[in-house]
Amino acid sequence: MGATLCTQAIHAEFATPDRAFFHGHSYTANPLACAAAVANLEIFETEDVLGRVAAIASHHRKRLECFASHPKVHEARQIGSIAAIELKADDAGYFSAIKARLYRFFLERGVLLRPLGHVIYILPPYCISAEDLNRVYDVIEEAVETLSVPHHTPEFCTGG
Repeated sequence: MGATLCTQAIHAEFATPDRAFFHGHSYTANPLACAAAVANLEIFETEDVLGRVAAIASHHRKRLECFASHPKVHEARQIGSIAAIELKADDAGYFSAIKARLYRFFLERGVLLRPLGHVIYILPPYCISAEDLNRVYDVIEEAVETLSVPHHTPEFCTGG
């Protein structure tokens, strides 16, 4: 379920024919989505979801260390269970040319990630295993080495 709220001033900045407000919601008010939301609330009441979120956040912190100092990475950051790896790109932004190449690369390796331009976001489901999250990071490391702006780079530090 999703909603996007903003002030009138912010909306006015995007309310032109040549600009769009990339807010990314889908299935709004769909009965199936509502049933899934209710089921998720029940899971939060009966399982240690917040413990799993903390484990994901900890895992991000460990794996992002290698990206933070990598010469092909502009910034590696996280907030809670959401991580982002911003690649160095001459055409940085949502329409960066590397976006489509990254997306294809991830799909070919069976990893579902949606890069937003030159930024790779990792938003794993709360039920992800440490093994699966390591695999996601391993594929991202491979992508950074093979697809991003060429530099002479050292190998990534060992993950997992």
